[in-house]
Order: sequence, then structure tokens, then C-alpha cells
Amino acid sequence: MIDLHNHILWGMDDGPSTRGDSIEMCRIAYSDGIRTIVATPHTLNGLHQNHRPSILARVRELNAVIRKQLSVNSSEVNKLTILPGADVYLCEQTLRQLDKGNVTTLGDGGKYLLVEFPFTGIPYGAEEVLHQLITRRISPIISHPERNLEVERNPKRYHEMIRMGCLGQVTAMSLTGGFGPGSRRLAESLLSKGLIHIIASDAHSTDGRPPILSDGVCVAAKIVGEEEALRMVTEYPQSILEGRWPDVPEPNKL
Repeated sequence: MIDLHNHILWGMDDGPSTRGDSIEMCRIAYSDGIRTIVATPHTLNGLHQNHRPSILARVRELNAVIRKQLSVNSSEVNKLTILPGADVYLCEQTLRQLDKGNVTTLGDGGKYLLVEFPFTGIPYGAEEVLHQLITRRISPIISHPERNLEVERNPKRYHEMIRMGCLGQVTAMSLTGGFGPGSRRLAESLLSKGLIHIIASDAHSTDGRPPILSDGVCVAAKIVGEEEALRMVTEYPQSILEGRWPDVPEPNKL
């Protein structure tokens, strides 16, 4: 499996604070069947800048640690691959910082950008920023819409973002109830309407928010079928990392 949204880099945001914690998250992810993790520290959210050079350097460091230290006991965890990315706060600085080369696209491929909104709503003018990204041939992936209050109140606005060329990413723990019944209900609703395309862990720790996808995939399978749920953690993220548009179903009408 491929995890496109994971705060696995230590000391960069509200994820793990030590290198040891990051390594333990790698072990947990590998045990769950994850073989590729895109490291996505918070960027431009007012607390964390995390410009591209610092993310690339920390990803290189973590990969080096994995190769050297995690091959003990025939665990093969050293076969886990960490790629660069960012969880980018959508704001008036997003396009400017992107043009300066400070914002990291998924896999550093220049084709897909993981964007997040404030949990309380969607910023004014968000559609224009998304449109500008699309005109630059960068496809936005909206992270955890099921945890956004405005998407809950007004799903049509989010639906229009998907129709304009965005993709949607649900958090695995939302599907299992880890963020409460409201987020779970909305996650299930968005899935059933074809408005979610990626399942990711959005992991921040080894315990409270661990890098586990399999539980969420099992829940999603009951809604969209096993094959489609698996595509959301294999085929679709692989296409994204290769810079191709995934062959996702058309969204249902609201």
C-alpha cells in the first residue's frame, strides 16, 4: 500500500518529536502492509513553514536511517520508501510560495499538491486558488474533507471542487470512528457519492494517530467494494506519484 499523507518526519510539525519515534512509525506502517510513505509535514499553516529544501533533506536522512538500521531480524522494513511531500495550507501565500519553489508537491513530482483547509471552514476564494493550480497543471488533492465543518454543512461546494478537477483524500481513522461519529458519517457519505479517491493515514504518532491504513480500507470496502477500496491505497496513489491522472469513477450527482 501507499500512504500519501503522513506526518512521519520528526521535529518538523506536530508529528513525531524524535528520530526514534519516526523509525517506530516506519515499523508500524510496514507491518500494516505500507511500502511507500509520502512525508507531508504541515506547510504555510501559520505555525510551520517547512520549505521544500528542509523537507527534502529530512526525507533523505530518514531513508538513510531506514536502509542502515531497519534490516534486523529479517523484517525487511528497510524496503520501505519515504518520498517528499507536504500538507499545504490553502491561503493567499500558496501560489506565491509555490512559484518560489518553497512548496513541495507530492513525490516532488510537480503534478499533485495536497491542500488542507481550516477545520472550521473553507477560505474565501479557495476555488480561485484551486483553479490557478489546475491551470498550472498541478492537480489539488483536498485532504480530510470529512473533518471540515463547511463540507458537512454544504457538501455541494466540495462537490463542485471535485468536478472542477480536484481529488479527495479521506483519513483512515475517520472511517473507523477515530475522529468521532460526525466525521465517520460524512466520510461514508462522501465515499458513497464518489467524492473520495484516496485513503491515507494522516499519521502523527505511534499511538494516538498511527500510520495504519488497513482498518480504514476494510470499512471503505463495505461502502465501495473491496476492489475500489484497494485502488485507493494502491493504483490511484501510484498513478499520482507517477504524474498520471488516476482512472477514478465520476462523482455521483448530489
